[in-house]
Amino acid sequence: MILNSFSISLSNITVANSTSTGLLLSLSIVTIENNLIFKHNTGVVGGGLAINDSSQLILTSSANLEFIGNHASYKGGGIYVEETSKSGITLEASNIPLTLMNNSAGVYGSDIYGYRSNHGNNQFNLTNPNISSTGEVQEIYFCTVYKNASDKQIYPGQALKFYMALFGYDYFGLLNVTDGILEIRDGLTPDSAHTVDHVYVRPKPNTNCSSLIEYKPNHPPSHGRFICACSQSVSRENVTCNITSLNITHNGLLWIGTYDTSTSFNANATNPNACIINEDCLLYCSPDPVTFKLNDTDTQCLDNRGHRMCGSCRDGYSLLMGSNKCGQCHNYHRMIGWIALFAVMGVLLVVLLIALNLTVSVGTLNGLLIYANIVKLYEPVFSRKGTLPVLSQVISWINLDFGFEICFYNGMDSYAKQWLQFAFPIYLWIIIIIIIQLCRRYGKISRLMGSHAVPVLSTLTFLSYTKLVRTIVIVLHKREVTLHCTNESVRSVSLWYEDHPNVEYAKEKHAGLFGFALLVSVFFVIPYTLFLLCHPVLEKYLSHLKLFKSWNRFKPIIDAYSGPMKDEYRFWPGLLLVARILLSHMKCYGALIKKLFKKQDDDDPLLDVTESHLTVDQQRGAMVPSSTDYF
Repeated sequence: MILNSFSISLSNITVANSTSTGLLLSLSIVTIENNLIFKHNTGVVGGGLAINDSSQLILTSSANLEFIGNHASYKGGGIYVEETSKSGITLEASNIPLTLMNNSAGVYGSDIYGYRSNHGNNQFNLTNPNISSTGEVQEIYFCTVYKNASDKQIYPGQALKFYMALFGYDYFGLLNVTDGILEIRDGLTPDSAHTVDHVYVRPKPNTNCSSLIEYKPNHPPSHGRFICACSQSVSRENVTCNITSLNITHNGLLWIGTYDTSTSFNANATNPNACIINEDCLLYCSPDPVTFKLNDTDTQCLDNRGHRMCGSCRDGYSLLMGSNKCGQCHNYHRMIGWIALFAVMGVLLVVLLIALNLTVSVGTLNGLLIYANIVKLYEPVFSRKGTLPVLSQVISWINLDFGFEICFYNGMDSYAKQWLQFAFPIYLWIIIIIIIQLCRRYGKISRLMGSHAVPVLSTLTFLSYTKLVRTIVIVLHKREVTLHCTNESVRSVSLWYEDHPNVEYAKEKHAGLFGFALLVSVFFVIPYTLFLLCHPVLEKYLSHLKLFKSWNRFKPIIDAYSGPMKDEYRFWPGLLLVARILLSHMKCYGALIKKLFKKQDDDDPLLDVTESHLTVDQQRGAMVPSSTDYF
């Protein structure tokens, strides 16, 4: 290192294998009389030679420079000249030999950094013209294809975002990629701007552009005439956005969020693949005004629900049997107990029906069903709370529902719940079918059962009809949702509204459940309904045909249903099934339309947060009737 020296001459000097810069000049003037050779030296800034702090290297006409195999971990593997301090190299003659071979740098300027050939009239004679060189920042460019890239329109709270490209002059006077430190100045006008930060900018590998540079101004917008509004994807009546806090507010019974709720939404990022859902949500969404952020959409949901359109339970919660609420399950072994209990209850139910002769063959059960459901319809008259707990449980049990909330297992969702809804009636059928087969083979069991086996099977089939139809309606329930994507595209997607929000309709795991529901509809619901509705006509007018010779095999089942009826009313059981289906759809769509009109009336002004509202289950009961709503 040469420091504070102004009259040093070097001749026939070789600097080799130094672990720091081969020769460092600082505040000095050095003259080269003859050969100056640098080999295999290693430094940070300048591997062979570094000229700093206004130093000058003067080369006489007999000088010869060689830089071979030097390395700089940052820049200037062979030669580094500090341009900012006006350091430089002066040639007293032209065509002075300069050899640059096998030099390298960690970032820029493997051979030369900070020196170009148009300094003065004299130039080097490069023995190897293929060199790598660049210099300090001289030009700044914005990496964008748009015009006026330097003009950015932002709102309060948003950050300025730029991708930059920095260029300096190489040895030949051409622009080449480099790095540097940019000064950020902030102010409402150029005259009032002041330095607020310095940012190091370096192009990413294999590109001229830097990583993202962000800066959030600390002053309000300079033009007060502009206002902030929601983007088109979330804009609708009575929806407001706060660009500073990134909050969205709406009146309730609405769900706004991203289609992929598993990916956190970053308001300061470009979100190129983000798609927004902006749909009415009448089942599980809060009816009160809601304020939330796009990365916390669960705030719009009730009863521990969340995810897309509040369609499933939040993390850590499970769907409860006996309702559509979500709760926490703490004991895994409890599931084994519930399975054993329900298995025993199925057997007890069959035994109870046989022992008490509560079958459709007698009028007792039919009367119980009719009068219980009449009371159910007039619950608001009998109770201001709208529900009679004991009556609701009894009707639930009659319709093979649980009647009370239980946590079956941790992590249960609607997908598993619907399979269980199918499983319990089928389990009861299997029990009674086994009993019928045992009666055929063993006389003692046949005498013990008497003539109750077939009526009990008919009764269980009749009771499970409503449960299966309701489950099928839930499984086949489809919701068309419009997606507004950030690339300005709009598309529609079909979702299974009851299930986990990541499941599309009739796809993934819903496909199997969807197919099974169709099978039950085709091979049970439709034939069973037609059988009970049309059997009087078939029995009276078509039983003599060869095609219906086996009709007598179904005579015990027909008699089980039609036994309590007079001959002219033997079609009544089938008509009752059709009425259940029609009334369920009328109730569903009628209540839904009423709720939509009520929502439109309440949208202006904002809902009163002190007003009482129905619970989620009450809302759902008004639109999607449970099995206890049928009679």
